[in-house]
Amino acid sequence: MTVGEVVVERDQDAWVVTLRGEHDISTNPSLDDALHEAFGRGSKVVVDLSEVEFIDSSVLRALAYGRKEAVEHAEHELVIVAPSGSFVSRVLRLTGIDRMIGVYETRADAIAAV
Repeated sequence: MTVGEVVVERDQDAWVVTLRGEHDISTNPSLDDALHEAFGRGSKVVVDLSEVEFIDSSVLRALAYGRKEAVEHAEHELVIVAPSGSFVSRVLRLTGIDRMIGVYETRADAIAAV
């Protein structure tokens, strides 16, 4: 098991929350903090899941929080990076998250969209 890492960084006009490794309820506090930090710093947030090996429902809950934040604050935007065919992409599709939040193949595509 690769312990999950969460990094928040600025990329152009967006704040990018990058997850790497495996994420479950044990890493969820870090993800929640990162999303709060990113929305607190700016209105455009990209969650990059392209380096994630595994996610559970706690990550989906955090993404749902991000969507709620974006809906409640019209100036906020949230998109996800999840390459098609990846485990994460399949989870997002099966749970319907991809119908609620824009999902992009690359970080560059996601940043261009917000």
